[in-house]
Amino acid sequence: MSPGRGERTRRALVLAALAIIEREGICGVTHRNVTRAAGLPATSAAYHFDSINDLLEQALMWADGQAVEALVAIGTAPNPVAALSTWLARDFRQERPRLIAEYELYLYAARTPSMLPSANGWLTGLDALVSTWTADRRAVRTVCAYIDGLLLQALVSGEAPDPEELEAAIRDLL
Repeated sequence: MSPGRGERTRRALVLAALAIIEREGICGVTHRNVTRAAGLPATSAAYHFDSINDLLEQALMWADGQAVEALVAIGTAPNPVAALSTWLARDFRQERPRLIAEYELYLYAARTPSMLPSANGWLTGLDALVSTWTADRRAVRTVCAYIDGLLLQALVSGEAPDPEELEAAIRDLL
């Protein structure tokens, strides 16, 4: 069943908010900017979202959902460590502005207690995937922290992760 009109409008507003965050950062997200970017009436954002925080939370949840879907698919690959490494490197090269927006949303959630539960999709999805490779909880946490740290360093330096190097490092940490 296809989503109804209200759900399509909400999705358009969420995607518009993400696009604004990619270009301007969270500070650029206002009801007016989001509705303009989505090509919707000026009252749409306020009608569908109680607050900017609500809209940002939904944007974070949408982005997290996309990442979790990718992680689930990676888990079914014949060589999931290589698949994860390749996906992370490719995603960085092709979607760098979106990754910056997602990290900005995660930091915003860290400062907004009501958003913390919504910020766990990537963390729990990555943890669940890595947990299928080892029962050692310390190794799982280390691999997850390594991946997040590497991505943050790559975003700052602009240097894309090398998939073979990433795969080798993950295997070393396991």
